[in-house]
Amino acid sequence: MKPAGGPFLFLLFVAGCTGSSETAAQSLQVRRLLEDDRFEWVTVGTENTRIHFPSGSYAETQDTLLPARAEGSRRTVLEKLSESDYPDPLHLFYVDSRGDMERLTGRPVTGYSYYDDRAIVVVFNDRWRAFERHELTHTITLGTWASPAGPAVVEGLATYVDGTCGGYENGRVMRTIIARGAMLSLDELVRGFRQQDDLIAYLQAASIIDFMVYRQGPEAVGLLWDQGLQASHALLRRSADVFQEELETWLSSRYDPVPAGAWESIRAEGCGIDARPAG
Repeated sequence: MKPAGGPFLFLLFVAGCTGSSETAAQSLQVRRLLEDDRFEWVTVGTENTRIHFPSGSYAETQDTLLPARAEGSRRTVLEKLSESDYPDPLHLFYVDSRGDMERLTGRPVTGYSYYDDRAIVVVFNDRWRAFERHELTHTITLGTWASPAGPAVVEGLATYVDGTCGGYENGRVMRTIIARGAMLSLDELVRGFRQQDDLIAYLQAASIIDFMVYRQGPEAVGLLWDQGLQASHALLRRSADVFQEELETWLSSRYDPVPAGAWESIRAEGCGIDARPAG
């Protein structure tokens, strides 16, 4: 079950030149990543994180901003999970592309958590924002909480904590999905989560958690983690059909759909782009 719930220190160096105490503290997975000779890693340290990016990468052009991103993401995740602290240092790797991700993790994805090793790898470039909050949520929950009740709550919680899609609140994109008649039934969402359209499934799972936190407070997160999203209607003493209607009504009253052009961009490219119109 889920537990109840300073200024930056900058250290800049090229990986491979770390001191012995720093190397000893690294997990085998972190050491494997840092020792991959296809990348010349530069590392920036903060109070709670070790940030790594390849020399010459897009992240290197943003190196003065990354400490604030990392520490801000950590604070947001802990707050939304009602966790007072996460004592272990986190290793955060930024790479340019899915190709880099595949070379490092074996998967051409945009984010990956080695939660047992307190490390995440995320894609970050001038077109794609990094999913630090999503992957840090996986690191903390899967690394320290009890086993979750299914993938829907795992991905829904990480998407809920992340909070945005294509530059808009998750709820606005979910409101657009409702307007287009693409909302799933609760049974479809939970039983076939990995077979569903990722965009719809992840955002709908996140919206259920958002709604349950609105109705029951932060303790709803731990209950859903233990019992699964399928328990949401029973926790509110509703039938599944009534719960679905209330969820849809709540989302429709709370959020406006995103503009049509933004929806088309998000639909085509994913939540990591900034699909908002300029100005």
